[in-house]
Amino acid sequence: MTSELAILETLVMPLRQANTEMIRRYETLLTSSEVSLIPISQTILKSAAALRASANLKTPDAIHAATAISSGCTVFLTNDNGFRNVPGLTTVILQDVINT
Repeated sequence: MTSELAILETLVMPLRQANTEMIRRYETLLTSSEVSLIPISQTILKSAAALRASANLKTPDAIHAATAISSGCTVFLTNDNGFRNVPGLTTVILQDVINT
């Protein structure tokens, strides 16, 4: 599962590069039955604000973390060490998994 914000974040670079194949692949992945896109609600935004204040996250990261927490995610997969500062979020760093 992921926040709907993932749509915006994944499409920026392929749109800049006019890479229609990569756009298609991201859209296919994010709209597949294997991925649950969680809407950005007012509740998530309020939680994200609290996380920004307490864990010093940037707004998009705070939204992703708040989405994960509110959705009951058991593991948060990322390559950003900053998420380790989020209480209540079990974070796995992708680079750590790849290097083991």
